[in-house]
Amino acid sequence: MKTAIVTGATGFVGVHLVAELLSSGVEVTALCRKESPNLDRLPGQVEIVYDMDQLPEADVFYHLAWDGASGPGRADAVLQSSNVKLTLGALAAAHRSGAKFVALGTVYERFYEQVIMSGEYRSSDFYILSKSYAHSISNQMAYKLGCSFVWCQVCHPIGRLIKPEQLIAYTVSSLVSRDAPSYGPAENLFDIVAVEDVAKALLLIGKQNTPRREYYIGSGAPCLLRDYLERAKQILDVPTPLLIGKRPDDGYVFDRGWLDITPLSEDTGFAPVISFEQAVQNVESWLKEC
Repeated sequence: MKTAIVTGATGFVGVHLVAELLSSGVEVTALCRKESPNLDRLPGQVEIVYDMDQLPEADVFYHLAWDGASGPGRADAVLQSSNVKLTLGALAAAHRSGAKFVALGTVYERFYEQVIMSGEYRSSDFYILSKSYAHSISNQMAYKLGCSFVWCQVCHPIGRLIKPEQLIAYTVSSLVSRDAPSYGPAENLFDIVAVEDVAKALLLIGKQNTPRREYYIGSGAPCLLRDYLERAKQILDVPTPLLIGKRPDDGYVFDRGWLDITPLSEDTGFAPVISFEQAVQNVESWLKEC
């Protein structure tokens, strides 16, 4: 891989992916919105393009852009649905550029059936449904176009630039400010991975002739959410209590098989290198800067 296009390049994962690509000698073109408030996050050697029809040829097209990936936007059905159209547009652009298409999804897509069968509404439903649909319809479109296609899933990446509403950012911010954070039972299996490791995995998937169309990117050592929270408190070494069990259970139960990085490791040699402790400390330092 000598050249890459990245959508969502100014976002949390995108900034780290761009840095990883540049450090590996890859020329990067970032597809951005003119009104993006974070264009200054991109180094000068990145070519910025604002029109999807003006993209150059490339070896790999990374699609990370997704409006409303966290916070209140998850509950906006129209906004979430627009991301499906954006994904198909990105795939078509990748096809025109002659590039391998690598998209970043979420393991929460696997709750698609649970959402439609539940008979009730939760604020993350439209996000889950749209991510799942974007995955399936772009996969089929890639077959139609004859594109090289890989869809990646993550659970909870953390590190610098993380949004404050994300779980570990909320936890770190609350603990440090002595404002006890509250949760559900936290007995569900969970997987937290450093965002730098996610970027490394995406680089490897782009560089290599990967035989599969889907990979999970994670820590390789998922554990109960309660354990992650308690470890974060120990790392920060603060007296603030964790109010576990104060909120209702969100009902999401991950299958351990969903969080398995073995296929990724076998096909690319990927192995996480950033410890949970270092990743939490990175979150803490970032929140202090904000």
